[in-house]
Amino acid sequence: MLGPLIAESLEEPRPEVTFLPEVYVKANNLQRTLNIRTLERLGTSFKSRPNAGQQFMDVGCGSGDFTRQQLLPRCQPCRRIVATDISESMVRYARENFAHPQIEYEVHDISKDVSGLVRKYGQFNRVYSFCALHWVKDHVTAFRNISNLMSSEGECLLLFVARWTGFEMWRRIAHMDRWKAYREICEKFIPDTHDLDDHPSLISYMLNILETVNLKPHACEILTKPSLAEDLEETIRMNIAVHPFLPLLPVESRARYKDDMANVIRSYWKQNNDGDPPYYSDMFVVHAEKS
Repeated sequence: MLGPLIAESLEEPRPEVTFLPEVYVKANNLQRTLNIRTLERLGTSFKSRPNAGQQFMDVGCGSGDFTRQQLLPRCQPCRRIVATDISESMVRYARENFAHPQIEYEVHDISKDVSGLVRKYGQFNRVYSFCALHWVKDHVTAFRNISNLMSSEGECLLLFVARWTGFEMWRRIAHMDRWKAYREICEKFIPDTHDLDDHPSLISYMLNILETVNLKPHACEILTKPSLAEDLEETIRMNIAVHPFLPLLPVESRARYKDDMANVIRSYWKQNNDGDPPYYSDMFVVHAEKS
């Protein structure tokens, strides 16, 4: 039987992306590692160094641990970081567990109007976003909003999923008899870019968006991250932690769903054990300024 939240969601274009903060914060090591590597590689390519008068934004801050522990130290000196997330529970968790005088946590959906944020804080010298923008279906609107958040000399550094084996795992589960009622909502959370054929198609997709919203790219790349054999259990934990409709399932169904997810991934891993990494993610890496 469908839970009431799922039943309502099937009638709407797409439900809000939300995770369980206590689960996510314990299973985000793979994302954290990618974020740090991106900052180390491109974080020094900004036109100007931070100063005490500048303010930055982190779009999709999640549980706030990365913003507080990794991003803030790399942005010093600065006036503040405004860290946003669509999920009220995530923002509440971030405020309670990763507060800092230089961080303001706000509930906001980057696909929605940003004029309220600009009125409250002004525009931003930098907009960061790590492992979040793939949850937005309308990338043109999201990128236009990011551009509107940036000052005239502002820049953005964005890392997010283009294609990921995990999305195929979701599709496999959605074809199981006991979960087939959730097939439609599952597809709503898989980005259109996942079904593009190759890296040139992905790059062309992103360059078109940047041109549309008048952002000039300094870097527009695809980063491929394979998961190695020793990453299996970590991969399972991460898949469960970032499954956006798991919190929408009836509580009594969640343990069964998690078990099925783990079994599907382990089975896939064995089937593809031919020397090549069985699991991968293609990530967009974008560094751009206003044109």
